[in-house]
Amino acid sequence: VVVLALTHGLDRFGVLHMAYLLMVVAAPIAFLIISLPLIIDREYRTPIVARLLFVAAFGLIGAGVWATHVEPDRLVVDTHGLGVSGAERPSVIGVIADLQTPEVGVHERRAVDAVLDADPDLVLVPGDLYQVDDAMDDSRAPEFIGLLRTLTEAVDLVVLVDGDTDDAEILAEMALESGAVFLEDELLEADLDGQRLTIVGLANPFGEDRSMIDPLVLRQLEDSYGEDDLILVVSHRPDPVLSLGDLPIDLMVSGHTHGGQVSLPRIGPLITSSEVPRRVAAGGLHLVNGHPLYVSTGVGLERGQAPQIRFGVPPSVGVLTIVPS
Repeated sequence: VVVLALTHGLDRFGVLHMAYLLMVVAAPIAFLIISLPLIIDREYRTPIVARLLFVAAFGLIGAGVWATHVEPDRLVVDTHGLGVSGAERPSVIGVIADLQTPEVGVHERRAVDAVLDADPDLVLVPGDLYQVDDAMDDSRAPEFIGLLRTLTEAVDLVVLVDGDTDDAEILAEMALESGAVFLEDELLEADLDGQRLTIVGLANPFGEDRSMIDPLVLRQLEDSYGEDDLILVVSHRPDPVLSLGDLPIDLMVSGHTHGGQVSLPRIGPLITSSEVPRRVAAGGLHLVNGHPLYVSTGVGLERGQAPQIRFGVPPSVGVLTIVPS
């Protein structure tokens, strides 16, 4: 793997992809080559090692088939309830994170339909709407605009922020054409059937400290705070929750981690690319430093050189019901 990485210009995802293929393809073939002759030869009792290798071969093949062809399409609806003091009435928030796809297909439309089936008052899209090899072109953009328009035609307010794989300027144009709202280190005040709402949309942070929040945004939030407002923070990465301090946030929503994309029993996600605790990055609703944080496991997959797999982490959309506490 190391030699291939050096000679073929593989990035860290490419190295993981090669290791995955070795585990679910090369290793099972080697195990079968070693074990089958011993199992077929009936003159001798089959050694226990040969039996174990035979079983391991089919176990690894099965795991590879599941991770590559089954779980990535096994979309689930992740539902949670949360009582907050700023809520004046029940509100339903839909979350569609990390579609991270080069094109809109059946899987992506199923995700949108699953959210709309919950009849949400608000839909949040916390980044990584698409991932293409080159820049988004005019032939692909209409697909994503159409997908967003499906949301905006059914929901009063749809809010987007940028992620790692999409471009802020392009997302802003898509939002404008579809009727959605794109926020980049901005505050949006809205009214949803009598529920006063403040949404803070954070720009995806780059640099060494991914938890940093623009101090100006924090000051604006402090100045605009009202006790009767429902205050939501939307960020692609969950890390900014570590910088919220004592701000009275009712809920923060993020994506990015894909729940690890591979999670093993009793171990959890192997890689999260986040500084929040691994149990939090694994997905779901958690309390971090006193702030409710929802991390979506996402709809899509890491693209590029990465192995296009999910294991122990099905793709999901979120449906969060906010009720007065």
